[in-house]
Amino acid sequence: MTALSEIFSPGVPLSAGIRVGDLIHGSRISGEDAGGALPEALEDQLQNAFANMQSALENAGSSLDAIAQVSVFFENGKEGMPLLNAIWVDRFPDAHNRPTYKFITAPLFGGRKVQLEFFAVADQPRQVIQLPVVAHTNPIPMGVRMGDYLFTSRVLPFDPESGEPGADTATQTDFVFANIAATLELGGMSWADVKQGRLFLSDMADLKGLEARWAAEFSGKAAPLHPLPYAVAPTLLVMLEIIAAKI
Repeated sequence: MTALSEIFSPGVPLSAGIRVGDLIHGSRISGEDAGGALPEALEDQLQNAFANMQSALENAGSSLDAIAQVSVFFENGKEGMPLLNAIWVDRFPDAHNRPTYKFITAPLFGGRKVQLEFFAVADQPRQVIQLPVVAHTNPIPMGVRMGDYLFTSRVLPFDPESGEPGADTATQTDFVFANIAATLELGGMSWADVKQGRLFLSDMADLKGLEARWAAEFSGKAAPLHPLPYAVAPTLLVMLEIIAAKI
């Protein structure tokens, strides 16, 4: 039987996550300081949230070196992104060995301006996955494989030859699925290893077509797909994030 251990952050009276074997998942990591006080400034909350994430990992017997992917939830994404990129580069200075992230603007509560969710894999090297042409402008790779697990950021709907976004949802869908397949191949995995996906869709009227395209990639029962209405930019109509595992 695999041992389970809860992990905690300082000043937070709730479990911050759980460890199952070498896989560590943390959530609700917010910006309280070591005494449990929540500062007003977003920058201070973000610094504290990263410190609390590090503490949670240490309580689980690991470190920031185990981080594969972080989801960052902001009350105000425009204010948060420059701060996030600065702390990301500071905490992960090696551009060739960084985990990946995604950010989402979401309503938070109790004065919180940022919360983190993370996946980490203890005692495994980080294999960074970059696509030859398609890349984020932020300091993150397209995906990361650690041990038996592969996590992506939001995979972009860009032409794998030109690096430009498709002109419509159908074209962007083709590009997204091609870029997912390329990421999986570079990480030594295939669609058969995909365990779940999160779909970011500008127009939910396109959902049925995307669900059918997703299901077609699996020879048997499709992995769960979680749709989210999300219009981050007028040129990005569809994006997809996956978790894959050799288990």
